[in-house]
Amino acid sequence: MPDRLADPFFDTVTLSNFAVSGAFELLLDRYGRSLRVTEQVRAELAAGRIRGYSELEVVERALAEGTILPTEPMTMLESELFVELLRTLGSGEASCLALARHRGGVVVTDDRTARSCCAERGVPVTGSIGILKALCIDRSITSEDADAILSRMVDAGFYSPVRRISDLL
Repeated sequence: MPDRLADPFFDTVTLSNFAVSGAFELLLDRYGRSLRVTEQVRAELAAGRIRGYSELEVVERALAEGTILPTEPMTMLESELFVELLRTLGSGEASCLALARHRGGVVVTDDRTARSCCAERGVPVTGSIGILKALCIDRSITSEDADAILSRMVDAGFYSPVRRISDLL
């Protein structure tokens, strides 16, 4: 997993994975106010909640209460990269990559295309599996808990290349 000191820019899918699995509090405990959510990701979260994904309310509540903070508006350079990235990525992933690239952060995404774009641009990236593994290494949760959380994510529709976090430790 990339350096924990760099601000993590979370995309909608990763936030959703933790929200639908009942594990969003783990993100708050691990990242606190350094967890970054772009305006584009906020819009995607709101759209998801309107479509019936009520589990996303926990993320919106954390934003409303100031437990996690939205990002500052994009600069001109960030906006230029964002627009370029929209050719291949959704707005949430593109905004995370543009801001992380220019602000020295880490993109947190499970989207394969977004991860490839991060690699092409030398931007550190992690995702749900990397976070669950790191939580086990830090002894914040047990490997059994991580496996159960991953199973709930998969049951909710997350495509995971691994079935058990415990196999990675």
